[in-house]
Amino acid sequence: MVQSQIMNKLRNENRQGSSLALIAIMLSVFAIMAAITIDFAYMGLVQTELRIATDAAAKAGVEALSRTENVDSARQAAVNYAAANKVGGQSFQLRPSDVTIGKLVKNQSGDWGFVASLDKPNAVRIAAKTGGDAVHSAVSLFFGSVLGTSSFTPSYSATAGQQDVAVCLSIDRSGSMLFDMSGTDFVYPPNNPLLSSFTAWGAMWQNHLSPPNPVGSRWAVLSQAVDVFLDEAGNFNPAPRVGLVTWAADYQMPISPFTQYQKSRKDKKVPKHLEHDWLTNKTAVKAAINTLGSIPMMGGTNLAAGLDDAVASLTDPDVGSFSSKVVILMTDGQWNEGRNPIDSAHDARSAGIVVHTVSMMTGYHPDMAAIAEITGGKYYRTTNAQQLSDAFRELARSLPIVLVE
Repeated sequence: MVQSQIMNKLRNENRQGSSLALIAIMLSVFAIMAAITIDFAYMGLVQTELRIATDAAAKAGVEALSRTENVDSARQAAVNYAAANKVGGQSFQLRPSDVTIGKLVKNQSGDWGFVASLDKPNAVRIAAKTGGDAVHSAVSLFFGSVLGTSSFTPSYSATAGQQDVAVCLSIDRSGSMLFDMSGTDFVYPPNNPLLSSFTAWGAMWQNHLSPPNPVGSRWAVLSQAVDVFLDEAGNFNPAPRVGLVTWAADYQMPISPFTQYQKSRKDKKVPKHLEHDWLTNKTAVKAAINTLGSIPMMGGTNLAAGLDDAVASLTDPDVGSFSSKVVILMTDGQWNEGRNPIDSAHDARSAGIVVHTVSMMTGYHPDMAAIAEITGGKYYRTTNAQQLSDAFRELARSLPIVLVE
């Protein structure tokens, strides 16, 4: 009896010991798997950071190349923009020798390829490396001993170049574009030289039935930003082909002459590639903006109508199929008429069109941000005249630049 009890106790102790050993082994395995998972996730993050830094450097290099026509300036711009991005927790470092200057050449299949050349160059290639003989050190891992290596050395290559660009400015001309820049609805800039003589319905309607004040109205500020865009775009060779769509909502003026306002209209067609003269194009767009500034602005905000017409302008057969196509969509309010503009964004993406969006005098605009994200564009939120001009300047500088690799 006593012997049996002793044997049972020994067997139980053996089982407990075996269980503890198994648990210890399993915990060790879990710890190793966790370490591997963490390091692999970190490696993926670093590779993404490297891609972003390299793409930014390539774009900056080709922008400087076009603007300055100096290969050394292009290389330095690429190096500087790379350093503005973090890779593995450190500013990413390039040597000027990592930057190759060349040109884009279309192959037989219609795709663009890169050829190193200093003869009328229009492209920049970045060879981004880490570790070894690269100026940027290898990236340390958290649990390198588990993986058998203490660091890893990702690399990436990006090529950016200039090509023919067709762009459509899609501009809000709803009634709120008459307001001033205070951000308060139905507050108009004073001393409008174009103020209507109609006073029967009070000051608000007198202002609302007038053309925008050429000083201080949202339309006047927008006009100045468009001028900045056109002036900046003209610095590139070739300059983009620019069309203009303006939009609001269907509306009829409530007093004589009871003017009908269309929800959207194509004020300036995108020129044909072979017929494009930049000075003529620029003058025509400015003239259209000035003409619109001489008449009252009416109606709500049918954002989708403006985007749809811009897409239709860029898919016109006269525009051609090989050009890079871009919409710059600007509004000062939330859409309140028409179909959901997110549906329009999906249509634009299906047509291969990038949509950059600019909101003016609004808070964060989720629809404009979503439209840009869906189409591969960028969203700019602006709250004053300087920010609006800066956004249009940056857009003009980035338009001719495309990543081809």
